[in-house]
Amino acid sequence: MKSIRALFYKDLIIKNIHSTVLQIQIPAIGYGDRFLVRDISFELAPGELVLLAGPNGTGKTTLLKALAEGGKGSENCATLGSPRKENAPFPPSARIILIPTNIPKVKGFTVEGFIETGCYQESDWRGRISAETAGRMEQALELLGIQAFRKRDISTLSDGEFQKACLAVGLTRQADVLLLDEPTAHLDVENRIEVLRTLRDVAQKTGMAILFSSHDLHDALQVADRVFALTRDGRFIASSQANRSDVLREAFPTLPSETGTAI
Repeated sequence: MKSIRALFYKDLIIKNIHSTVLQIQIPAIGYGDRFLVRDISFELAPGELVLLAGPNGTGKTTLLKALAEGGKGSENCATLGSPRKENAPFPPSARIILIPTNIPKVKGFTVEGFIETGCYQESDWRGRISAETAGRMEQALELLGIQAFRKRDISTLSDGEFQKACLAVGLTRQADVLLLDEPTAHLDVENRIEVLRTLRDVAQKTGMAILFSSHDLHDALQVADRVFALTRDGRFIASSQANRSDVLREAFPTLPSETGTAI
């Protein structure tokens, strides 16, 4: 069993099968001596957008952290040079990057500076990013439609705009799998829908697999290809495209049948 701070995950396996599918298996995750979820097993394909759902305290953030920690061995894999096409294969070592929740909008950082700081692992000893990384940042700003914000202080951005800046970090670092913990938390309806649409567009246009947690189930279900659900009794359930609502009701038995307005 491997300990990382208070988090533990047991015998996590991340591997590619058939070149285009990433298979992940974790017998158990938890904190301290408490098991939260057992028998986690799922596959991710390039370009998939997957909702991670479950009641509070069931281990959503713990699972995302375990995946990010378990994927750290691939952080220095060779960069791909250009965005992958839809359904292009994952590289031999997939780069898994977590964008945590509640990143502070610290005054004094421009959007460019924020993205560069997020790419510190790829900078030189003076903290400067390479021309290649700068080029990827330009592509990310363009894809997300935030070129006009590049010189703005991040403290002046709306929460929706700041979420796009956070996404730009993952794009610039060329994540193969991007993990987002509650990217729509504290957003109003308009910004929440815009962020969810952006996640869908990024996954489709870059081939990046995105796994995001959210309590905004009705809206998230409209963009998610599949659902991974955690239940109060420690089970992990992965849906197909056809039974997403059924899997959600496994985790939330009292969930209404309505799934919200398509976005």
